[in-house]
Amino acid sequence: MLNKYYKYLPWLILDAFVSYGAATHYAQTTFDVFYLTTIFLIVYIALLFLHENYLKYRYKDFFTHLLSNSKKDSHP
Repeated sequence: MLNKYYKYLPWLILDAFVSYGAATHYAQTTFDVFYLTTIFLIVYIALLFLHENYLKYRYKDFFTHLLSNSKKDSHP
């Protein structure tokens, strides 16, 4: 099951750095940095699962519909 998520490992590492940077901006104590970094990473991972399980197929349907060559009504 986890084999399909290995391709996202570089993004998760990058997100860890971004989360840490955002947490150091908002935090006042060391515990706040740890807590905010964890919360930001949970949000990134939730968005990853949302994209992988639902949005990827919705994007495909949307762009297929948008870019399809349907017949246009001609107005006289």
